[in-house]
Amino acid sequence: MMTKDYDTKISHNQIPNYNNNFATRLLKLHLIDRYTATKLKTTTATCPRIYGQPKAHKQNVPLRPVVPGMTNPCYQLSKYICCILQASMESKYNTKDSFSFCREIRDTDIPHNHIMVSFDVISLFTNIPRDLVIRDIINRWDTIKPHTKINLDLFLEIVSFCMHASYFVFRGTHYIQKEGTAMGSPLSPILADLVMDTLLDSVQKQLSYTIPTLRKYVDDLFLIVPADQLQHTLNVFNGYHHNIQFTCEEECEGKLPYLDMTVIRQPDNTIQTEWFIKPIASGRLLNFNSIHPLSQKIAIMQNFIDRVNKLSTIMDEDTKRTIITKHLLINDFPRHLINRCLNRTNWNNNLPITKPSQDTNNNNNITTYRSIPSIPLLSQQVIRLFKETYPTVKVTTRSTNTVNKLYTRIKDPVPFLDQHSVIYRVNCQCNWNYIGMTGSLLKNRLAKHRSNIKQLNQLIEQGYTTQDEKMQAMKTTSTALITHLYKAQLTVTQCNYR
Repeated sequence: MMTKDYDTKISHNQIPNYNNNFATRLLKLHLIDRYTATKLKTTTATCPRIYGQPKAHKQNVPLRPVVPGMTNPCYQLSKYICCILQASMESKYNTKDSFSFCREIRDTDIPHNHIMVSFDVISLFTNIPRDLVIRDIINRWDTIKPHTKINLDLFLEIVSFCMHASYFVFRGTHYIQKEGTAMGSPLSPILADLVMDTLLDSVQKQLSYTIPTLRKYVDDLFLIVPADQLQHTLNVFNGYHHNIQFTCEEECEGKLPYLDMTVIRQPDNTIQTEWFIKPIASGRLLNFNSIHPLSQKIAIMQNFIDRVNKLSTIMDEDTKRTIITKHLLINDFPRHLINRCLNRTNWNNNLPITKPSQDTNNNNNITTYRSIPSIPLLSQQVIRLFKETYPTVKVTTRSTNTVNKLYTRIKDPVPFLDQHSVIYRVNCQCNWNYIGMTGSLLKNRLAKHRSNIKQLNQLIEQGYTTQDEKMQAMKTTSTALITHLYKAQLTVTQCNYR
């Protein structure tokens, strides 16, 4: 099975055309409908601009490179393929979140002479071997095929294109990623999950023993392995592929940090957990004095209480209360409000989580959701008014003080001609101005105008008049700018185009 090598055939200028050609092919083969084809195509995509997120919890504060994939031309196509793979993916190793892991691992018995360890992949997304992705999709095609009408060859071609279309711009220079997938691509998590599942299946077959407990959260693994087999196990994991390398952390004094909790070995070799915070963390949450809705502050406080409570299976109630109160006071939450929420908390972790009952009286009414700026006192009155007058309209508030306003130069600026959904003006020497609005890229719109002006000038130079059929056809199919030039019969040198 061969796929196209896009490394040597594709440039950043060709990526939108390749993407739109795939959408057209899928439509012509009746594999998608016209609405989906229109959604997959792009006319306004711009090259993603890479930026760095500081890793504040690590020494020297290194930057994590992030490529926001939402502006990538193949973003929608990647999401479409991602949905197909997710529907077919059933992993026996995955854990959904910290709460799920806590429930799964609680009261697990650690065998004699075994230890708890965590394996972490070094830069997983950017080191995913693309040849392994293709191989694993082929091997799992029997489970993927029921979720799509696309045949294997075309599916592999689309996946290969989406992986090779990982590109970005930095200070005016375009770069195409040669290995792995971009951090901001919708395909990266599911492809990493696919490769990691195959890796775990393969590694366990090579070991001389059975791993009693193995859980995975993206690239973080939790394992219980024999103490004398730890180095051999790590070597087998690192020997799977030279791009996928693991670091190892062993339990220390019966404790091992994993996700946002500490896994603790009990004297009887069972496992309990505690809520964990990194030593470098400041403990800051949303400050109570900030200009945010009171409901949002209470929700953040309640979520923090639930997290500490449910992830701490070994702590008593007084210890939990002390930890929660300390962190909330740092964020200026009133003590009386803290105590009120703590008194309403169910401290028994063994009880099932009950979901609030949903109102079924308005099943026939469609609920509309809207947001308004958060203004103290005024916003709450507006929300109350809407609730009384329009019960099917749910209004919430949003903060106007965003990070984007505080830090406005995180990314390279978008060139003026590469912007879309803009209003522009064309000045003419006859003292008239043409005001236009375009949803496509401005440079494409301007190129269309220039092309129409050139055609008009050629017809005028050839002696055509306003009564001729070609001039009439051009008038009806062009924009108001051409209609103006058509009436005045101006040449291109007389139109000051900006």
